[in-house]
Amino acid sequence: MRTFAILNMKGGVGKTTTAINLAYLLAAEYRLRVLLIDADPQANATHALLPDGERSGLAGLLGGYATVYDDVIVASGIPNLDVLPASEELWSIDLNEHTGDSGLLNGTANALRDLRDNAMEDDAYDVIVIDCPPNFSAACVSAINAANSIIIPVLPDAFSAAGMDSLVYQIDGVRKIHPDVRVAGCLVNQWHRADVVLDATAHFRAESPVPVFDTVIRRTDKVLEATWVREPVQTWSPFSSAARDYRAWVKELVEKEGLDDGR
Repeated sequence: MRTFAILNMKGGVGKTTTAINLAYLLAAEYRLRVLLIDADPQANATHALLPDGERSGLAGLLGGYATVYDDVIVASGIPNLDVLPASEELWSIDLNEHTGDSGLLNGTANALRDLRDNAMEDDAYDVIVIDCPPNFSAACVSAINAANSIIIPVLPDAFSAAGMDSLVYQIDGVRKIHPDVRVAGCLVNQWHRADVVLDATAHFRAESPVPVFDTVIRRTDKVLEATWVREPVQTWSPFSSAARDYRAWVKELVEKEGLDDGR
């Protein structure tokens, strides 16, 4: 079983869109059994794939009051795709951890790794995809600790380029806990044909301390529309540029990462 963490300390770079489309394509087109874990208290991936409702989800797992992963996982309605939802309770877990108000938080760093190992023992999933928040919260550290590979969505701008070295440095710090985690690559989002974007993409390919995927995701309003209708862009506008690019990128990822095709 493979576990991918979608990570960047910057917000607005397409982490959630990348996580949703990766999970959807692996489940719908590659027929793999996928668990999408929403580790962001904003819960955007949860809202995109599940109907509204009160759920403990990941907060229950990290907080220690849910010990069986089956109790907190929800079927998405998409064949082969389940979701471990997020909620605003994740904010409270971070606050408690920083203030020392709870004795239940000692195992947060290992909670998702334990879920991964238990799911592997049960042969429940082929792939886990984790949508991380834009900060090193308890949920984010737990996600990195469970991951085999990290995918870093970036924008073709100077801020993303400047933040890359810092992000890799912080990931190296987490490797003290989980030495086997690796960066699969950077994924350039919101690409469009402009000199500054072409120059930025070339800069990433030449200067990035980690691999950069060959595929780029083009900018299109269809991605924004998909968030309003709470669907993956794959189902909302399957022939849009971004939908086609995500399919090409997932094909590249499957080949480079050696994922078994379930079809």
